[in-house]
Amino acid sequence: MQIFLQTGIRVAELVGLQLSDIDLDAGTMLVNGKGNKQRTIYLEKKATQALRAYLAARPQSREQHMFLNYQGSGLSVQGVMDIVEKYRQLAGISKKFSCHSLRHTCATYKVVKGYTPPDLQDLLGHKKPETSLIYVHMARDARQLMQQTSL
Repeated sequence: MQIFLQTGIRVAELVGLQLSDIDLDAGTMLVNGKGNKQRTIYLEKKATQALRAYLAARPQSREQHMFLNYQGSGLSVQGVMDIVEKYRQLAGISKKFSCHSLRHTCATYKVVKGYTPPDLQDLLGHKKPETSLIYVHMARDARQLMQQTSL
């Protein structure tokens, strides 16, 4: 979940990650997105730490997928969605959310931190810049709501 929140990648992009796509020394991740378009995501400290921790615990395998299921094969999209749901329940979070919700959360957070629509377009792999503008509006609405409710 940390990778979703830090990078905003799609669930299909996550399951497609290969070991060779991650360069922890450079702090980068090569993502194969929609339409076979590749993009490089620069990892923040928390994402790098999460990946290092996962790799230290990852079972030895000839499998090149980054994330493995209990059988040692690459995780499926449904497998990731099941894991996210499991940990949502274990955390006692009653509000439903999905892998895509985590992508929205990442994007909104990045806008609050100063990302511009072109920055978001690059990060999220959007084809059209207009798609990234949605998050600018979401962040503005969230900021206004927070200001209205503060004392």
